[in-house]
Parts: sequence; C-alpha cells; structure tokens
Amino acid sequence: MDLQKLHAPIDRQLALLGYELVCLESVREGKEQTLRLYIDHLDHAKGGITLDDCVAANDGLVAWIDVEFPDLREDLGLEISSPGIERPLAKADHYRRFLGRLARVQTSVPLSGQKRFKGWINAVSEVAVVLEEDGVLKTVPFASVQKARLAPFDEEKAPKPKFTAVPVDGPASAEKSAD
Repeated sequence: MDLQKLHAPIDRQLALLGYELVCLESVREGKEQTLRLYIDHLDHAKGGITLDDCVAANDGLVAWIDVEFPDLREDLGLEISSPGIERPLAKADHYRRFLGRLARVQTSVPLSGQKRFKGWINAVSEVAVVLEEDGVLKTVPFASVQKARLAPFDEEKAPKPKFTAVPVDGPASAEKSAD
C-alpha cells in the first residue's frame, strides 16, 4: 500500500468534513495491519479532537473509501485518532503553528553526523525547520525528516532557548534574545 497515493485524496475528503489530515501511517499490530489517521479541526479555534469528531470523520470516510479504494478495507483496519499532546509534525504549517515549542525530529539520513534532534522550533521555511538544540541553531530540511513530534513533557526539563523564535516564511533566521 502506497501511503503517498492515499494521503492527498483522504486529506481532501476530510477537508469536506471540516478536518485536516495531520498524519497518515500504516501500523502492524500482531497480524493486523491498520491505517491510522491523525486528524485535527481545520478551524483550530474549535479546540481539540473529541471522540465524537473521530466517529464523525470515520462515518464520513468509510463509504467514500469503499468507493474510491474498494480493496483497502479488506486488507486494513481503519483507525481515526486525535494527534494528542505529542502530536506529529508533518507539514511546514504544523511547525509554524507550534513555533517556540520543543520538538523531537528524526531524519532518514544523518545531518552532520546526527539523526535525532530535540530542540526548540525557532524558524520555518517551506523547505526546512530551524531547531535550537543546546543553544545551537540546526537546520533540518523537511525532505530529510522521517518522523517529528512535539515534546511537551520535556519542555520544563530542557534548557530554555537562547534565541527568539522568528515567524518567517522565507529563509530561516533567528535573533538573539535579550536575556
């Protein structure tokens, strides 16, 4: 199953229902293969995703999936979930929304000898995120990101950022904060 092939049509269908597809993943639990969709409201002012939202999204997707991808549900279970507090970061907009927050990012290839990063989201462009890790700014291209999530439980324990997060859309940059 090609997740890339499913992502755009499922995202469009969820948007018609008022939801954003945050992340799509295929997981194996025992002998069962499940297609897991993390969703959020298109209107972020509505707050978090509830069980009722998951049921509504599921109900709105099942009939459509059976028509558009008739064999999909024969091979896979379908699970709709809230992104949760350690939410996945899959799009540049996700990083922008959580500018100044701590994130864990894992890359598919080493960048300067490093594959795992834990840093404050400092700046975001269309092609990369700048993370501040231990007072050092590190640029991580989105093309290299394998997995990324917020790390809210570590925020209190992590050294505070030395740089001010900058909401820019062009080349990533940062300013020294006045501490």
